[in-house]
Amino acid sequence: MTADLDELFTALSRRADAIPLAGADQARRRGRQRRARGRAALAAAAVVLVATGTGLVVTRPHPEPEPLLPATEPARIRGMAPVGEPLRIAEGRMWNNTRIAGDRVIGFSADGNGGHETVAVDARTGATLWRITGRESFYRGVAATPKVVILLRELAPQSTTDEPVGRILEFHDPVTGAKTWELPHTDHDQFVLHQDVLVRLVGATTALEGYDLVTGRKRWTAPAGSALGGGSATSTPIRMISGMGTGAVSDVGSSSALFSPDFADAVPYTDDRLVDLSRSGQITIRDIRTGKVRSTMPGHPDAEQLFAYEGTVYTEVRVGDRRAVAAADRVVHQSGDAWSLDYPLPCGRDRLCVLENDTNAPMERPAARMVMIDAKTGAVLRTTGAVPRYGDNAFRLGHVLTSGGGEKGTTLYDENGEARYSDFGVGGFVDDGNALSLSQDAGDRRFTVRGISTVDFRKVELGEIPEVSGRCDWDERILTCPTGQELGIWRLNR
Repeated sequence: MTADLDELFTALSRRADAIPLAGADQARRRGRQRRARGRAALAAAAVVLVATGTGLVVTRPHPEPEPLLPATEPARIRGMAPVGEPLRIAEGRMWNNTRIAGDRVIGFSADGNGGHETVAVDARTGATLWRITGRESFYRGVAATPKVVILLRELAPQSTTDEPVGRILEFHDPVTGAKTWELPHTDHDQFVLHQDVLVRLVGATTALEGYDLVTGRKRWTAPAGSALGGGSATSTPIRMISGMGTGAVSDVGSSSALFSPDFADAVPYTDDRLVDLSRSGQITIRDIRTGKVRSTMPGHPDAEQLFAYEGTVYTEVRVGDRRAVAAADRVVHQSGDAWSLDYPLPCGRDRLCVLENDTNAPMERPAARMVMIDAKTGAVLRTTGAVPRYGDNAFRLGHVLTSGGGEKGTTLYDENGEARYSDFGVGGFVDDGNALSLSQDAGDRRFTVRGISTVDFRKVELGEIPEVSGRCDWDERILTCPTGQELGIWRLNR
């Protein structure tokens, strides 16, 4: 049994975790590195001349020729190799998701009765470290950070009304698998996942609660907002919270991972600022570890979405019948008559990238564009044709990567907003110099894995993996995917 390909591509994504736009210092640093590599190459050539002069000949067999591509910084990914043997699950079951938690890969499998099997595998050897099962109620999936493994239990089927649905977050030790604490909540609550703290906005009261992520100890509370009630899913929220993004950003976000871990990845915020926004537009910046107020400022009332990056708070608002993006109390960008705002993404300090769809394009031939904006002035810096997407977006080191489902594909944009690479796969960033793309080629149920340099935008085929049955995960070291009855791990070679 395999997942629907469009849903699979929509579900697949990767956290983006790096640094902001590169400047002159970064360019000078890369220049010094290139000159150092040149001197090293000359030294190596001198050693070869000396060796051959004394009659010494060294031969190195190459069963398969490697692509003759220049090096990048960090080192270019040139191939991949399996780590241990794939972990098989019992007949009639399949792996749904894999997650990376430090040096462990966490595999998750749900059964038809709502139970689960969750297994930790050593990412370096492929050895099984621990295994837990649960049959109490319906398990939605697993999220993971280096410090915790989080399972989501749903206490009742998803409601078709606006009534809150009871859920429980179970927190487990990634080293032993032991459950350390749990947090009952509803799907009307909001969460911000920090590397050390979990903040909950209680939907029924709009009060805030801060918990130690590892022990579950309640660190702080803040009173309810100006009015009670979480509001319906379609109304303007009475209160919203967000972490403060720094360096790299991704639209998969930590809150989504705690509500739909089968479709989103947990990426903990590392900045210690929590953004608290009221319906009236009051913005409160709190210390996420203590809940103490650091500053306040006026914002735009009746905001519908909230995100923040490098000290700038953004909201999605309505201007007439159109969606727009505002920073504090001023509108930064509003789509034109022929375009509708699809997704905004911070793509640098005081820089905003907005994906828009062409409202006049036929359904069978959708069209999109990416607009790069100066967030301080609202000036449009560049407009680039984009691949229509229904997936994930990420920003890293001045580059933007969009990845969608089905035939929507993956596109990589440089720091000037120009599209430099595109294919029909799904992918994400690996590190400062590399991205990955997984595509299912025509007539073949297997997936081809490609590495793309974010320095020169050239690609290399890394290998093939079996057809995936759920969401993959990767970092700078490994790629891991559920492939039906097997959970696979591959080391990325450079």
